[in-house]
Amino acid sequence: MTDTAPRKARAGRPPDPAKHAAIMEAALGIFLEQGFNAATIEQIAARAGVSKVTVYNRFTDKETLFEAVVKEQAEQIASAVPAGPAESNGTLEIRLNAFGRSLLMFLFASHHVALDRMLPLEIAHQPEMAHRFYASGPGLSRIQLAELLEQGRIAGEISFADAAIAAEDLMALWKGLVDVELKFGVRGGLDQADVDQRVSHGTAVFLRAYKAR
Repeated sequence: MTDTAPRKARAGRPPDPAKHAAIMEAALGIFLEQGFNAATIEQIAARAGVSKVTVYNRFTDKETLFEAVVKEQAEQIASAVPAGPAESNGTLEIRLNAFGRSLLMFLFASHHVALDRMLPLEIAHQPEMAHRFYASGPGLSRIQLAELLEQGRIAGEISFADAAIAAEDLMALWKGLVDVELKFGVRGGLDQADVDQRVSHGTAVFLRAYKAR
């Protein structure tokens, strides 16, 4: 059975935020379970508790809905980390640990690990979507971390030549191979204590390596 429906959204009442959220949650679940090709709008509508017409009134087709789900997940990566001026969030070490904990708790969550497994296959033929996902998610997180590190450099707490490379180094120290192990299913999930320990250790190693000279 193929997914067909009118392409134009009907005029009338404004979209219901609760229905939109239900559709997005259902779509994420179905796409992760079935993959893009096998997933259907009928399945998504049934899980969301709405009609197929309601889904099509918000998204013109399955591709549009999938891209909306990918975009939302990318934005959640960036929004998972704390933001705010350096002076209001304690020492550099405290701020880095807060950033790392928030980032890793999101990246290591089971739904994101499942997305990380599925996404490369699904968007390999859609390079523009791949670039948008990277830019608004992982890429933006690196920029945010680089900005935080630059604040530390300006304050004389650390020293480096390239903030982007320093951010990559710190992210690698935080994650290690855990994201790969989770993707391959060779280890169980991490709890808050595990994440706290990894982040604290990684930050400490980073600050020693990048200590201001």
